Amino acid sequence: MTDAEINNKEELAGLYDLAIPIGMPLSVIHELVDRFELEPVQRNAKVALLDGETDQREILVLRGDLETVKAAEKYMFEALDQRFARWDKSERSDRYKEMYEKSAEKRKQMVKERIAEKKDELSF
Repeated sequence: MTDAEINNKEELAGLYDLAIPIGMPLSVIHELVDRFELEPVQRNAKVALLDGETDQREILVLRGDLETVKAAEKYMFEALDQRFARWDKSERSDRYKEMYEKSAEKRKQMVKERIAEKKDELSF
């Protein structure tokens, strides 16, 4: 073991990593860093793939003492659950549906107007 590896292990003594799952909203990650004062770090880790294989990948972790990391992990999943609950609310989908229908109606009107213009151009 080299001196650099020994020094690195000494620096990391008492620190733990909270692995951030792929797809975690960036806003949640920012909240974790700010609220719990964790250090974002990229590190190599073995990652399980869908086909049962594993691969070495660089992942994002938030580093801190054990108590803080455990509290941040709990908060992270609670925050994610809250976001899922907001996404599931029908009021949001209803609003987007209404916006889409208005936009679709405008597009339909534009198409009708263009067809009418083309008919006028073609009739002599």
